[in-house]
Amino acid sequence: MKRGVTIKDIAKKLNMSVSTVSKALNNDASISIYTSERVKNLAKDLNYIPNEAARHFKLSKTFTLGLIIPDLLDQYYVLAINGVEAIAAQRDYNVILSQSNEDVQKEARIVDVMIRNRVDGVIVSITKNTIDMAPFLKFRSVGIPVVFMTREPRGATFDFVSSDSFGGAVAATEFLLKRGHRRIAHLRGPESMRTGQVRFEGYLQALEKQGIPYDPQLVKAVDFTTDATFSAMDAFMQLPDPPTAVFTFKNYITLDAINYLKIRHPELLDKIEFAGFGNLPILHHLDHKPLASIEENSYEMGLEAANILFERIGSDAGTEAACKTVRFPCKLVIHT
Repeated sequence: MKRGVTIKDIAKKLNMSVSTVSKALNNDASISIYTSERVKNLAKDLNYIPNEAARHFKLSKTFTLGLIIPDLLDQYYVLAINGVEAIAAQRDYNVILSQSNEDVQKEARIVDVMIRNRVDGVIVSITKNTIDMAPFLKFRSVGIPVVFMTREPRGATFDFVSSDSFGGAVAATEFLLKRGHRRIAHLRGPESMRTGQVRFEGYLQALEKQGIPYDPQLVKAVDFTTDATFSAMDAFMQLPDPPTAVFTFKNYITLDAINYLKIRHPELLDKIEFAGFGNLPILHHLDHKPLASIEENSYEMGLEAANILFERIGSDAGTEAACKTVRFPCKLVIHT
């Protein structure tokens, strides 16, 4: 394989020192314009490409961020990725993106890969089943800062950026109550998820505020699969007094629930109303969609998570800064 052109090659051809060539290529003010132009013109003619690995080694940085998300097909996370990449681009950083596919073991393997590649910092949205934070504590042990986004980590204290899940759940449930519904079911996230618990608590508070007793038969935990949602909806429909509205953990669950009605109870398709988290762009193109969505600005979350991460990357290694928790307000969006 042909060896690439090096600074030494350029220096030899121009009868200059390696130090002079290096300074010229890096726009050092101590190098004359004439010399700088000679070096850069020859570098261009020879197709010289800087050795980024050597520069990174010298600076003890790789200029890369790690980003771990559960699902690349979820538009919510795509918008968050765009936010992270926008800030990374401003700092001339690259982003290494990995998806866990909601698999805890795969998530742990990704953590190890990112440590081996010495990323400068990591942003993580954990899987629906992640409880043990030990894999992420590895980042701390080697001096790699980590910021959690959208899904709240358990047990350990980390920087965390999310939406106001509790307030959004209250708003969605209150909206359905104002529509006259008194039998409001809740398709909650997995019980292992802290975010699912918070949204469930918001649902409970809205019911209590209106003096409506909690009925545990109207709450089912689902694991984001179609089968789980269909099973939960079947259980609701078999109740002596089925729900007339459903509040969902997220609108991908809503779409599965609506599809359930299309297939098994088409007569109820226009009678049961839905509200869920996630004002997804795709909803605007559907004939059957939730009556309302809780809009979370995941792009802004991505921006904020990246900004916090760069604060940590730029801080002194020995400085212990208080962890930040940022929750963006949610907005109820009514679909017409």
